[in-house]
Amino acid sequence: MAPEATSAPSKAASTSLKDELAAALPASFTSKIRYIRSPSKPCEPLFSALPGQESEKTKLASQFLSVSVNSASLSHLDVVTSGDAGSDVISFAIEALVYSTKRLTTIFVSKVDSTPFTPRIKPSPIKTSVTTFLRWLAEQERRRHPKRKTVISLFARAQAQYLFPGSSDDKTKHVLDDRQLIKWWARVLDPIIPSNVSEGKADIEHQAYLTVPCYADTELTSFMPPGSTPAAGQPRWLPGNPLLELARTRGIPEHAPPRCLLPRFPDDPKARFMQDLDEEIGINQDSQVTVSPTKKRSGRWNSVRDLDRFWEAMEFRQECSSGRVVGFLWLVISPKGSDDEAELEAATSSQANSQDSLASISTPAPSSDPMCTDNPSKPTAGSPKKRRRKPLTGPIIPRQPRLKGGSSSLSNLAVMQAEVNAQAGDGLLVSKDGYDKAMQTLLHLDFANLQGAVRSTAKWVAEIRGIAGLSGDMAVEVVGSAKTEAPPAAPATNGSSTVNDLGGMIRKKKRKAADEVLDEAHAVAEKGQEAAGTGQPVVNVLGGGMIRKKPKPAAS
Repeated sequence: MAPEATSAPSKAASTSLKDELAAALPASFTSKIRYIRSPSKPCEPLFSALPGQESEKTKLASQFLSVSVNSASLSHLDVVTSGDAGSDVISFAIEALVYSTKRLTTIFVSKVDSTPFTPRIKPSPIKTSVTTFLRWLAEQERRRHPKRKTVISLFARAQAQYLFPGSSDDKTKHVLDDRQLIKWWARVLDPIIPSNVSEGKADIEHQAYLTVPCYADTELTSFMPPGSTPAAGQPRWLPGNPLLELARTRGIPEHAPPRCLLPRFPDDPKARFMQDLDEEIGINQDSQVTVSPTKKRSGRWNSVRDLDRFWEAMEFRQECSSGRVVGFLWLVISPKGSDDEAELEAATSSQANSQDSLASISTPAPSSDPMCTDNPSKPTAGSPKKRRRKPLTGPIIPRQPRLKGGSSSLSNLAVMQAEVNAQAGDGLLVSKDGYDKAMQTLLHLDFANLQGAVRSTAKWVAEIRGIAGLSGDMAVEVVGSAKTEAPPAAPATNGSSTVNDLGGMIRKKKRKAADEVLDEAHAVAEKGQEAAGTGQPVVNVLGGGMIRKKPKPAAS
């Protein structure tokens, strides 16, 4: 009975992606999500192996989430006269690649892009959905492997479009510049970190890192979210990178060659730089030795000897020195004590390998003397006899041919199960080839205007239906339920002074009423008459309301 009592809460605590998004999105936002994923399959290793050792066995699972809205909800566009009111159109999407090894799970954010057809509401549904999706992915990996460390990694580079061709032609699309994009990603990852122990779990630690080439560590605070570096306690964000920490988790020594400590993600400037450095020592894709074999066996680059020098050299790469700022962000989610277990396991495995090598050395080689070898023609007394298979006899009964494909009952059950999982919000599982085909179809569509985006959305949905063999649309409706509140005032940043508002202390001089001006004019006239009766010269005195000051000429 004890195992059932412990396993029940974990099942109850697990929620679907649909429920997570509905709880996070604002109540005024209604959308449809389409979540497709590929199974975890062996792939090229994410990290290079140590010299003389085998590479880590790595598996890759691709994840893609698209969020579409009803075009009638786009108040900033004239959809009534366009004839596309009420149509389904993709609003934004995110692609993540999940790499799994024995001790580490890496969630690499490949692409995030939006179309001009996103409702203008607060808080932003794009930021909320991306944060919720990444948190949900990390939680799913933690449930599958409670003792494994998980890291969310991404590379922030400002571009006009990533996933939706032609979307940048529409001027209503909100495109962030380089500095805004880095700050936006920091605000996306920051809510994943629990604000206190009661909100999260006491046995899980979160730590975020940020690296911006050409910027000193003291200058990175301008990119971090407000309150991320408190005066007391562990800061939520740290300048730098967690590569040495991840190396210890993988059982790799810190003094290993830098090429063994850096991951190789697709379309990553680090990977391109590492490939150039590999060619210096004769390591390339064709595995052809172009320099001394000794340098190749050591695995160390000539110009870059450690990680610090690598990041210094990255500042002169084209991606980092072309006038735009780029950022590398990490969020490490680790169970407490995971590093100690990894170090102990690494020490045990190294000791076992050394014992095996000693045993192979101490074991004598087999003798070549024919007198010492057993006669293979004479079977030993204890050897079992080989069973002899009886020949088949009798008439041959032919079998009816059966076509492979959708007519099979197994394939029908698989399609039905896929539809159930998709409607539950757990995603539609497709093959790796089917996933790549769906992504290539998306990259060849047109999202330059609303009419083209509606047609492209319908074409992409039909493509997925054909790939998975579904009878209907796999979309899941999500209705937001979060209450929107006015955001609190942002605290003063470092180095800023408080502005003193003296508006309530300034008293303006009141202008005299028209009656008071007339009374002064009559009094002046009476004084003039009295002076005329006495024979004294009359002096004309003008009242205050009759005097106009000449305006001063503007300074040239």
